[in-house]
Amino acid sequence: MSLLPLLSLLLVPVASLASSSSAHTTQHQQQQHLHHDAPNHRSYNPPPSRHHHRSTQQKEERYEILPSSAILERMQNLAKAYPFFVTLTTTQEWFGLPRAGHDSDCLFDKNYPVSGTGCNNYVLIIQDKVAYPDDPDVALDHDFVDHYLNLEESSLGDNNNINSGWKHVPDVFLSGAVHGNERVGPTSLLEMTELLLGAAHCESLPRMRYKPSDDVVSNNTNTTLSSENANLQKIQEEEDWKRELFNAQNCRLTLEGEGIPPHHRRWLARLVSSRRTIVIPTANALGYSRDQREEDGIDPNRDFPFDIRENDRDKCMQTVAGRSINELFRSHLFPVGLTFHGGMEVIAYEWGAPTYLDNDAPDAIAQNAIAGAYSRYAGGFSGHVAYDFGTMNDKVYYVRGGMEDWAFAGSWDPDRVVQCAPTTFGGYPAEKTTYNNSTLRAFNMLIETSSPKTPKRKDLGKRTNPLEGGDGGG
Repeated sequence: MSLLPLLSLLLVPVASLASSSSAHTTQHQQQQHLHHDAPNHRSYNPPPSRHHHRSTQQKEERYEILPSSAILERMQNLAKAYPFFVTLTTTQEWFGLPRAGHDSDCLFDKNYPVSGTGCNNYVLIIQDKVAYPDDPDVALDHDFVDHYLNLEESSLGDNNNINSGWKHVPDVFLSGAVHGNERVGPTSLLEMTELLLGAAHCESLPRMRYKPSDDVVSNNTNTTLSSENANLQKIQEEEDWKRELFNAQNCRLTLEGEGIPPHHRRWLARLVSSRRTIVIPTANALGYSRDQREEDGIDPNRDFPFDIRENDRDKCMQTVAGRSINELFRSHLFPVGLTFHGGMEVIAYEWGAPTYLDNDAPDAIAQNAIAGAYSRYAGGFSGHVAYDFGTMNDKVYYVRGGMEDWAFAGSWDPDRVVQCAPTTFGGYPAEKTTYNNSTLRAFNMLIETSSPKTPKRKDLGKRTNPLEGGDGGG
């Protein structure tokens, strides 16, 4: 297989909200958002190229499946390089969740400021932070989780003074590795994130608001101190402008050399400025670090309170992976999302639940059209046709407690939802699986990326022209 179709496919749900976002902000405003001032721009240094901050050594062109430690390092580099466009946090910090695992698990988490016994569940928040500084996702306050959630809940009412993110831009949800031994998703999400952030950063340059005036202050024997200062200031501004302009041109040329032409750069940058994308690369952090399907023996994709039996209330929300996704959906309003799996090659949508084995979802025609667009846009790769698509019941198999159906129908099909009462990790409040009429209405599609759950590196393709069809050069 190749990661290139997946990178293209990932960007479709993000891009599909373009018309929705235009209701919130005009294209002119979006362009202004990306051209904001950097704090103290005179000391500003542009981040290194995408190739550089992936590794201090020359990076090979061919993709590779990243281990958990490399994923953390890559995320930290992105957060440092692009502070205006991405935030890195954990569901432990954000929502006060426990960690799955033992003393010997995820030792690399010690390189992150907050860690403990077991594995952190990392989240990347991609958005234009300067354009929306009051968005709760920008001003994360890990000591006031309940206040944050109440803020988002109140935004569903008539309080127009609340600066909730979804009121400005739509939310997109992307998850990888709900099953820890299905390895393609996290790497695909990190590669996509770098494409988005690199383009947004380049498009935001130069950061100065204006080119210095060409007016020159006369320098004669009668020059006052203020005139001398004005001259010095003008010289400094001209130097700043030249440096900013050089940085902008160099950044654009670097992206072009990496196969991102100007029209793609502008498109990718607009995706950052006009929506908020929540990425949880290794949802099952423990399983991914161990290369195991389950989280300590429990399958996270059977852990959601949809279409499970009432007497199985203790068998949902048992995993930290499930609770992490639950908290993200409770605190955001996701109309679309993708979740990555492996073991076959298909794009699947609702239904995937036994109760609806012989029924179409109410908007099956729309889902089919969207899944077909995903497939066509991604295209095929060497030795493979474009992704097949259809319902999970038809193309994959049905499950009880599946994340996709839960995210799709939990708010409008309450007869299929139960309040969870797990005993793991000291329990989980039942009210956290009581949903309002808006929370769970997402077209959250399942991407079965490849028949082998861990493809060989030689089959992953190269970085050449990442948004073009084919396999990137073999």
